[in-house]
Amino acid sequence: MRATQQLENGYLKEAFSREDYAGLRFAFRLRLVTLLAIAAWLIYSIHDVRVLYYLGLIALFIILGGAPLLLRNYGRWGTGAIAIVALLDAALLTYALLAPNPLYETTWPLQMTLRFHNFLYFFVFLAGAAFSYSPMQVLWNGVAAAAMWSVGVYAIWSRPDTITDVGHGLTDPEGFLSPYFVNVVQWQNEVVLMLIVAGLLATAVWRSRRLVLRQIATEQARSNLVRYFSPNLVDQLASADRPFDIPRAQNAAVLFVDIVDFTAMAETMEPERAFALLRNFHQRMCRIVFAHHGTIDKYIGDAVLATFGTPQPGPTDATNALLCAHDMLREIERWNVKRTARGATLIKIGIGVHYGPVVAGNIGDTRRLEFTVIGDVVNVASRIERLTRRYDVPLIASGNLIDAVHHEGRCAPELLTAFTESQNSEVRGRRCPVSIWVWNDREHGREDTRNASLWTDPPIASSQRSAELQS
Repeated sequence: MRATQQLENGYLKEAFSREDYAGLRFAFRLRLVTLLAIAAWLIYSIHDVRVLYYLGLIALFIILGGAPLLLRNYGRWGTGAIAIVALLDAALLTYALLAPNPLYETTWPLQMTLRFHNFLYFFVFLAGAAFSYSPMQVLWNGVAAAAMWSVGVYAIWSRPDTITDVGHGLTDPEGFLSPYFVNVVQWQNEVVLMLIVAGLLATAVWRSRRLVLRQIATEQARSNLVRYFSPNLVDQLASADRPFDIPRAQNAAVLFVDIVDFTAMAETMEPERAFALLRNFHQRMCRIVFAHHGTIDKYIGDAVLATFGTPQPGPTDATNALLCAHDMLREIERWNVKRTARGATLIKIGIGVHYGPVVAGNIGDTRRLEFTVIGDVVNVASRIERLTRRYDVPLIASGNLIDAVHHEGRCAPELLTAFTESQNSEVRGRRCPVSIWVWNDREHGREDTRNASLWTDPPIASSQRSAELQS
């Protein structure tokens, strides 16, 4: 509810104001088309001077319909003026329904106009107010309709020839059946019914506005999550209340990727071009991470830190990370083909992937929280990525990750055979060496991993993952 109120107090009011104006324009166009159609019918069906009276009323209805469009930009004065216009609109409709045509003589008593259920036209008048998306406007139109109709009924009821008493019964010609009889109970029912319908319609418009507010708040939260998580996890996270405040220990795959020698490359580039290059690189890597159900932890200059298995562990996290690394290499190849065609510098990347226990959760101040993973696995993955320079390869995976991929049993052998186990490597900042597997795709032929399906079975959807974890 608090988020809804904040949204309503901000830019959302402007959005609703624009929609209100669009609704008023739509209502005016609808009124204009309807009234012009009625005018055409009257001209066709009435071939004497009395048609001018009805055409004059139609012209007044058109003018009153367009008045709110002109007055809404005058602030509070405009709001008050629109309320007065609604009152005049209801008064004109009352006059059109009850007053006789001065260009046509009739022998019908004026009281007979109350017998024709003309009041039903006011519900069309009330429905038109709903296009304003304003509950108060709808309610005011209902009150204006009830008030103006009551004035019209009173004007007829107060005539000296009006009969209000049924006399000796409903069959008495001097009572209920008299053409001069005015049924006060019928008027009371009409007014009460109008106010009830106006209240119900205003409540419906109010609920619609609140629903839109809540939906926008949800979509805003979802759009924030989309920046970090794959779309299949966003709905699950958006429905949770502060899901990352409590740190959670779990296994996850961690992937680091960055551009080799980016500093030297950027030194010869304009800042705008360097920025555009980074943005393009990040977008390409992010798209691939999400395609493999990964999470963007953060961007660190030209580097991207991605995790697999956060915030919800799955049965193929290590495999997803390895396939993601493979597709990143292929994406850079495709990108370099385009860059070569226009004479741009080739992009070379380094990728390091590790698997093991991490702690995932929110860190930072309450004013700026950031979901991240911490632990030795993150540090080792970063160090492994730096080893790609020493070994002159684009991809290195840890022995832990390769073991996890074998255990998951979902990765095609063609991908695993593209790695060669190397001797344990010393990693800066760690006492114990790390088992590493070096990407040696050049020895196995690129076609083996470019064209082959690297899944032994189709990837598991997020819903299937949840089911497996619960079983």
